[in-house]
Amino acid sequence: MIRALCVGECMIELRSIDNSTMRVGYAGDTYNTAVYFRRTANELGVDIEVGYLTGLGSDEHSADMRASWEREGVADRSIAVTGYLPGLYTVRVDHEGERRFSYWRSASTARHVFSGTEWVAHIAGADVIHLSGVTLQLTSAAARAQLVERLATLRSEGVLISFDTNYRASGWQSAAEAARVMDEVSKVATVVLATFEDEVAMHQCRSVQEAAARLAELGVPEVVVKSGADGAHVLVASEAVHIPARRVERVVDTTAAGDAFAGGYLAARVGRQPPVEAARVAAEVAAAVVSHPGAIIPASVPLVSSRPLRS
Repeated sequence: MIRALCVGECMIELRSIDNSTMRVGYAGDTYNTAVYFRRTANELGVDIEVGYLTGLGSDEHSADMRASWEREGVADRSIAVTGYLPGLYTVRVDHEGERRFSYWRSASTARHVFSGTEWVAHIAGADVIHLSGVTLQLTSAAARAQLVERLATLRSEGVLISFDTNYRASGWQSAAEAARVMDEVSKVATVVLATFEDEVAMHQCRSVQEAAARLAELGVPEVVVKSGADGAHVLVASEAVHIPARRVERVVDTTAAGDAFAGGYLAARVGRQPPVEAARVAAEVAAAVVSHPGAIIPASVPLVSSRPLRS
């Protein structure tokens, strides 16, 4: 069995149904990836355990969150802390499926845990580690230094280190700080799933090819640049191969589209599909997700078409 560990913050999601009603869910970028990683792997016939590492409390909201993980088949690897609550966010979606978020997370359990350094030692016992730029913005400088050292060691031991840039300007003092920290992690990653908009904001890249080449020069063996509705590009032999986004009848909600892409990509890669084919699988997963409301769509919705895995 392959063991994967996603690291970050899962929050309480309040999604607007109408002007007076909100639906409760549980989501967060790397948690969303964990869910779609496990679901896609299951559809592809990959034997996998996906765990989630974060900080959670002893309150009823944390208990409900843990129960939702169990229903999703995501293993609880959380660090328990008393006296803190999970973060919370609201999401509203316009008629074109674009979303607007508001956050309450400055004193969340995850932020409290990640600001220390003890959690870094919990990154262990996995064949795949996945984290994001949002994970990094929750951490202290001391924790980041230890994290980079830990990831470098794990990569040298054959662990696949996956990093999704997922830049959120409000979580950083400056774009320059975010760029520096994310590049430090990219240098020890096996796979970087970058968003082209992030590369423009942090590095002023003028094209997808330039963004992909910049990451490759850092020593990243496997580079994927996501471009939203334009699909994604996979760097193969110094050329960015375009993988178009899958057409959908109607975009309902773009929440978690990039996270779902990452989950689908990792599931296909651990299933031994090559990067270009894995990106095609990922595009299918993202298309399924944007066709439904919320970050976590119903488990009954199929994510990928039937396709054999390569041995």
